[in-house]
Amino acid sequence: MELILGAVVIAVLLLILGFGIDIIIFGFVGILALAAAASELLFLYFTVRLLFSKKREAVFTRIGRTEKSRYDTAFYRTDEGELPNVFPAEVVMKKRLYDSEKTIKLRIDAGKKFVYDRNARATIIAGVPLCTLMCLFLGFGIYLMLMNYR
Repeated sequence: MELILGAVVIAVLLLILGFGIDIIIFGFVGILALAAAASELLFLYFTVRLLFSKKREAVFTRIGRTEKSRYDTAFYRTDEGELPNVFPAEVVMKKRLYDSEKTIKLRIDAGKKFVYDRNARATIIAGVPLCTLMCLFLGFGIYLMLMNYR
């Protein structure tokens, strides 16, 4: 909600300063395109890290925070100790996703000491094509705006 309110305030200030609505829309679409590109790079980074990870079996132990994170994440007990998941824990379906009585298969990122559980792998697999489509869509929108602006 704060982002929308901030965008509206910025748009009104730009209109008061004399910028046209087409320039303001172009700027917001450009910012969205940069955010989509950053997300795409992040998902590609995690894809490469996932490809070089090792398969292991583990048991869910708890949900908590790491020293460097401000979000709760799932922790799994493996042969290498207790390791956090790479993405924050799901809050909505916590009881269905995290069962401490089942042994699950996950992947361990050897260099960073993170694990990729089933949710993390699904997020990466879904995130790469969705961000790619978003980048293409926003890039095409910017292209159309530039062609109509001339």
